[in-house]
Amino acid sequence: MCGGKNNSTGLLLAMVAGAALGTLVGVLVAPNSGRKTRKKIKAKTRGLKEQAKHKYEEVADKVKEEYDHVSSSISETAGHVADKVSDEFDKYKDQISAKTAEETKAIKDAVKDQKEK
Repeated sequence: MCGGKNNSTGLLLAMVAGAALGTLVGVLVAPNSGRKTRKKIKAKTRGLKEQAKHKYEEVADKVKEEYDHVSSSISETAGHVADKVSDEFDKYKDQISAKTAEETKAIKDAVKDQKEK
């Protein structure tokens, strides 16, 4: 899971860097005046900023969804484990109570037998 998030972040950064580099090269080699070039750079920068913001929101949403899924899964599993432990505890408690009652009766019978002799 963590590898997928790191890959998504790396991919996002690579896409933004590639787009910025491509835009910069394209603008610098275009035969425009300085004013037009600056306007184009500003417009492209705004566009890239919006794209990056959008991608960031997408990744953040995916991370939140994954966190919620994992969190719910862990809670559910913990509930099952707690139920199983409780059931096993009750089972062993009943077995110990029954064995203790048996042994107590056996001791009482043995004491009674000794008194009768």
